[in-house]
Amino acid sequence: MASIGTKRDAKISLNTVERLSLYRRALEELSHEKIQYVHSHRLAALTGVTPAQLRRDLATFGSFGNISRGYDVRQMSATISRIVGTDEVQNLALVGVGHLGRALLSYKGFEERGFHVAAAFDADPDKAGRVFAGRRCYSMDDLEEVISTLNVRILVLASHPQGLQDAIDRAAAAGVRCFLNFVPKITSVPDGCFIEQIDISAKLEKLSFLSRQKVDQVSAVRR
Repeated sequence: MASIGTKRDAKISLNTVERLSLYRRALEELSHEKIQYVHSHRLAALTGVTPAQLRRDLATFGSFGNISRGYDVRQMSATISRIVGTDEVQNLALVGVGHLGRALLSYKGFEERGFHVAAAFDADPDKAGRVFAGRRCYSMDDLEEVISTLNVRILVLASHPQGLQDAIDRAAAAGVRCFLNFVPKITSVPDGCFIEQIDISAKLEKLSFLSRQKVDQVSAVRR
């Protein structure tokens, strides 16, 4: 049994949390393949990190498995879920029911990973009251009330409604602390809140740069 917790005074970086999510995804795939145990070198290879980095990340939270047998795949996956807080369902809502917003509403990966899309919002009055992918769309005027009633903890920004910054500020005042932003616009959040920017164009520019590099140059850049 893994001993869960953090070492005294340990500081957990967001990069570590992101890698934990990668480890859990790989562990889920191994579990689907009926693999019961995995050693650090294999799990590291599956997630693109070094075995030393993986062991450092896990050591922050206690002991996992043993050297001879390896990590228990299901147990370790469940432990990471508890660490990152997805062992309990978290409600999220989405702002902007455009093409991207509808695709995100239909994405089953949210539910599979412990996130329930409780509601959607849009500035278009013709969309208010309609149901998209099984989720009711509300008017932006109802933002605070719905967030409070449904206990929404994360807000996904999927299109560029008028008053985007105002929507963020209102949601934060209603209790939302975390935002996932797909809108290619610089935004800010109040103190105590967090925003994760998903800029597809920036990712494509990165890939465009890498596509022009030689293999050895790409390896150097990745290091």
